[in-house]
Amino acid sequence: MQGYLILLFRNIFYQNYFKHANPQPIIHRKIMTKPAIITLSFCVALLFGASACGPTLVIQNVDYSQPVESVLEPDVNNEIHDQRYAIKFSIQPVLEEEGIASVDEIRLIRNRAGYYFLTAGGFNHVYVLGADESELKLKKRIRISGDGLGQPAFNQRDTYIQLIDRASGLTYNLDHN
Repeated sequence: MQGYLILLFRNIFYQNYFKHANPQPIIHRKIMTKPAIITLSFCVALLFGASACGPTLVIQNVDYSQPVESVLEPDVNNEIHDQRYAIKFSIQPVLEEEGIASVDEIRLIRNRAGYYFLTAGGFNHVYVLGADESELKLKKRIRISGDGLGQPAFNQRDTYIQLIDRASGLTYNLDHN
C-alpha cells in the first residue's frame, strides 16, 4: 500500500512539474532536485497515508467485574485504598452527599461494564461511579433506604449487582442503567 502511494504521488508530481516547466512534449524525463516545500508536503502525505493503513487493535467482550466485594476502612483523610484491585480515592465527597462525618468501612464492587458500586452502613444510597481519566464520576445515585442501611453487602451476579442489607434482610438487584 505504501509503495502504491509513493508511485501515485511521484506520478502526480512529474505530471504537474513537467507540464509547467516545459510546455513542449516530454521526450526525456530527468529526475530533478525537488524544492523543500514539495519534499515536505510529500513526506507529510506519506505519513498520513501510512498511518491510515495501520492496524487497529480492538478487544471486545471485556468483563471488568470484581467477583468479590471489597470491604475497605477509610484512613484519617477519608481515603480508601484497595491494593487487590489497585484503586485509591477519597470518599469525602460521598460522605458529604450522605451528610455523614465518617464511616467504619466502605463496601465497593465493580460490575461487568466497569462501573463501581459504593455504599456503607448508614448510607441511604448506593453510588454508581464510572471510571474516567484519574477520576470517578457519578453515573447514578440509587436511593435504598430513608433510615440508612444497617449492614450492607454486595454480591456479583451475572447481569446485575446484588445488595443485601443483612440487618433488615432486604435484597436489591442493582444495575448501572
